[in-house]
Amino acid sequence: MPQESLSAPMLQVLGGPAVGRLYKLTSDLTVIGRSLDCDLVLDPKTVSRRHAEIARRRDEYLIRDLESTRGTFLDGRRVTRPTPLWNEARIQLGEVTLKFLSRPVEVHDDDDDQSTIFAAVDLLVADDRAIAIARPEEKLRALQKISREFGGELVLDALLGRVLDSLFDIFHQASGGFVLLEGPDKELASEAVKARSGRGDGVVVSKTVLDRVMKGGQAVLSKDSREDLGEARSIAESRIRSLMCVPILDTKRRPVGVVQIYADEGRGRFSEEDLDLLASVASQISVAVQNARMHRDLLQQREFERELQFARQVMQALLPERPNSVAGYEFWDCYEPARHVGGDYYGFIPMHDPDDDRGAPARRWAIAIGDVVGKGLPAALLTARLSAEISLFLQDARDPADVVTRLNRRLTENGVLDMFITFLLVMLDVESHTLHIVNAGHPAPLVRRRDGTIEEVGRETSGVPLAIDGSSVYEASLARLEPGEFVVLYTDGVPDAMDLSNARYTDSRFRDLLARPHTSPREAGEAVAADLRAHASGRAQFDDVTLVAFGRPDVLGGQETIP
Repeated sequence: MPQESLSAPMLQVLGGPAVGRLYKLTSDLTVIGRSLDCDLVLDPKTVSRRHAEIARRRDEYLIRDLESTRGTFLDGRRVTRPTPLWNEARIQLGEVTLKFLSRPVEVHDDDDDQSTIFAAVDLLVADDRAIAIARPEEKLRALQKISREFGGELVLDALLGRVLDSLFDIFHQASGGFVLLEGPDKELASEAVKARSGRGDGVVVSKTVLDRVMKGGQAVLSKDSREDLGEARSIAESRIRSLMCVPILDTKRRPVGVVQIYADEGRGRFSEEDLDLLASVASQISVAVQNARMHRDLLQQREFERELQFARQVMQALLPERPNSVAGYEFWDCYEPARHVGGDYYGFIPMHDPDDDRGAPARRWAIAIGDVVGKGLPAALLTARLSAEISLFLQDARDPADVVTRLNRRLTENGVLDMFITFLLVMLDVESHTLHIVNAGHPAPLVRRRDGTIEEVGRETSGVPLAIDGSSVYEASLARLEPGEFVVLYTDGVPDAMDLSNARYTDSRFRDLLARPHTSPREAGEAVAADLRAHASGRAQFDDVTLVAFGRPDVLGGQETIP
């Protein structure tokens, strides 16, 4: 009869310390050894620091020895090259014996949806029976044992192992058991598989049983699986004579998993009294699992937040310091990511000719700003790449249009996740006061003239954003700055900022504020940043905000600027 496997393959410890422990093989590569940086850490000194690795190649798993001292053995034969693993293959690493289980838990699709069930208890109903079956003193002892054994355990893997061990102590006929839990995708996966003997055989669950437990919230009993489940080969080989299965419920009393224990031939059978007893302790098991999962989720969230905070620090370190000693010019910037890390980029890069004195002030400056379409870590990673690429292409470059054309070709050849970048490169000559502007689909620079007019420069030569069309060729526009004039570069997070009523900040408000009298780029930039914060006060920021202002202030350091 048809069967399907639940969960990823596992390794189970059969010999050496930690007998019975399970390890899921969920990654494409699992390194095994004594070193703490291994994916699977084994303590015995007979295991090398990096002993072996298991690699996933499509639907196949291969084991490879990592030049260990004592070697890696597969069913008694030394592994000398990458070798495929098969179900129940035994792996010897020093004194540790592992078993590879490609199908830790299989679902058996029975034909008769009533044949597997001998008795059932509805756990979603407060009390669906007139009288209890198990004796009260037995229930009390079982509840006390469960509470004592894992009441304070918050590590899920350890808790599930204790759950099965406790059930083995309560039900002496139990040969083994397993726990299945729903994952984020709502699919069941095995979280713990254990046999009293430690042999770690794969086990089978009836689809009928699984449906009754997960869909109906029932605790079910089968007294003789060989008779009830028919002649399925895997069932017969497992020698299971009796099994009990109960649901694990969440806080809304919705089944989110199952616990099943089974008795092999020769160990007796479970009774209705046993089922009543298991149903009685099922609620405590559910509470303990809920607490452990919440604890795990909290730890993962905290770890993720720490990693994001570190990523933010790295991204902040990648952002350049603004120039602070360029005669006759002032530079200012503001960067506020919507999340821990953002997808906006800006940079100030000094440009030197090959024969220039690198210790002398640069005459030309490349000022860049970009906006990766997207947010969070993917956008931040592409932003970091953009930062590295633009620095590379600007080395000894003289034609900004050629720089952007080559940058676009590089990013298109190695496109990531169909993401693209709006980008603006301004080449400033601080002696001739000229600007060469190359635009790749970015909001055009705004130049505030001495008379207060706002001029949009380079819109007519704007090309497509980077990483869309590798054949695009960009061209530059030319502008000049007079004393008292400055340039503002920005990302669309500025005009698109929302207030509590979902009203945009708008381009017109932005430009009207820039048109007011300002003595310096810093003064203008800080005025816009303050007005933007006032507009969005109380509303969570949904897009990164970047502002860059530079130019020739009327007054710099208390002295008139000399044209």
